[in-house]
Amino acid sequence: MTLGRQIRSGVFWVALANVIIRVLGLITRLVLAVLLTREDFGLIAGANLYVDALQLIREAGFGSALIYFRGRTGEEEEQAEHTAFWFVLGTAVVMYLLTLWIAPLAVSFARDPNPLIAPVLQVLGLNLIIGALARVPMVRLTKEMDFRRRAVPEIASNLVHVAISLPLAALGWGVWSLVFGRLGATTSMVGLSWWITGWRPRWVFVPRLARELFAYGKHIMGSQLLILGITNVDDLFVIRLLGWGPEGVYDNAYRLSNLPATQITGVVNQVMFPALAKVREDRSLFRRVYFQALAYVSLLAVPIAGGTILFATDVVALIGPDKWREMVGPMRWLAIYGLIRALAANIGNVYRSGGRPQYLTYIAMWRLTTMVLLLYPAIRWQGILGVSILSAGVAIVDFGISAVLADRILAAGWRPYVRALLPTVGVGGLLTVLTALVLSRWLTTPGVERLVLAGGSYGLVYFLTVLVVWPDVREHLRAWQRQYLSRGVG
Repeated sequence: MTLGRQIRSGVFWVALANVIIRVLGLITRLVLAVLLTREDFGLIAGANLYVDALQLIREAGFGSALIYFRGRTGEEEEQAEHTAFWFVLGTAVVMYLLTLWIAPLAVSFARDPNPLIAPVLQVLGLNLIIGALARVPMVRLTKEMDFRRRAVPEIASNLVHVAISLPLAALGWGVWSLVFGRLGATTSMVGLSWWITGWRPRWVFVPRLARELFAYGKHIMGSQLLILGITNVDDLFVIRLLGWGPEGVYDNAYRLSNLPATQITGVVNQVMFPALAKVREDRSLFRRVYFQALAYVSLLAVPIAGGTILFATDVVALIGPDKWREMVGPMRWLAIYGLIRALAANIGNVYRSGGRPQYLTYIAMWRLTTMVLLLYPAIRWQGILGVSILSAGVAIVDFGISAVLADRILAAGWRPYVRALLPTVGVGGLLTVLTALVLSRWLTTPGVERLVLAGGSYGLVYFLTVLVVWPDVREHLRAWQRQYLSRGVG
């Protein structure tokens, strides 16, 4: 299969998995927003922040390093996989023991201490060990660009999460419905990934290969930790200064408005890093693949962000305006943040595939420093709304700096960015303004009817207009049709 067909196949399957996962996640979160309290969401957001940080330390960038790694022999590549497995698992055990000890100290961190956070951290921390078991099998599928089989455990695990969390929430289990939902999802992913790949660890650990993987992966881990800090330091400030309830409101606003970043970035990173790594020696092809990916990310990210800005009040009216009314403003600003984050996602793949992973660290350090310095005054100014405005502004500046650094590898200049983004950003921006005028004049009552009617019309007009003004979209749609309908999905 050619690289183009591999990319189209990868995009199809990863996109399908992500669409199913995010639609399930969106529906589940909306239902849970009705069943659970703001404090429940705040507690799980704080616990997830801690566990996710330790998961990045646990992996030490070994997943990306395995994708990039080219062994001298097939046996050496297998040895690298087993070495990575035992390193990640051993680190996970250490991290969990640390969690058991440190969890009680978290009780006094928030403005409104809640003793429930300690047992939540201790139980959710088991995810560190369970998730470690699935890392190498999932990385193998990614490296082989076998995204059709990779989609199975991803989709199934999210179905398990829904099947556990919703009934438990309805029965009054509160935050524990979210905890056990996540543990069940991870456990199912482990079982399915081992079954699908047939991979089993052997008692092999080669220190030389561990050092080689870590030499590459440490930059990835460092940048990912910094990025996690960037995307979550705002949560720490909100918890500390405002409390668990406001954190629950802010976390819901963030997750609902960041569909471009979470859904589309997942597709881009899973497919484009191995794709760019394959063509890193051919700079002309490398540039072409990158800018095509940027253009198609914007094709989806722009209308999702525009729709979030337009219909935030409708979403809040659906799940409960009394409980969640403070979400509207933050959702709109965080939609801008999510859009920029989605557009910038593939720049990181340029750094990694181009052999400059340290650029990820430089960018992340700058942004984290900026956020830490400005978060306190932003919260004192406008609470969670001030945090959302700050996040959007910093993201815009960050994209410009990241693009300048990426051009040291791409050597493409600014014109390809304009060609890639102008059709979607131009159409999406104009359509968002026109739709806002219609909503303010004729469809003034927020609710399900306006969300379905106006939201559906907005999406349909956007994609029809893009098809007219952007011939490349029509060509790629025909290519996908030929590949999947005429010859079967590859």
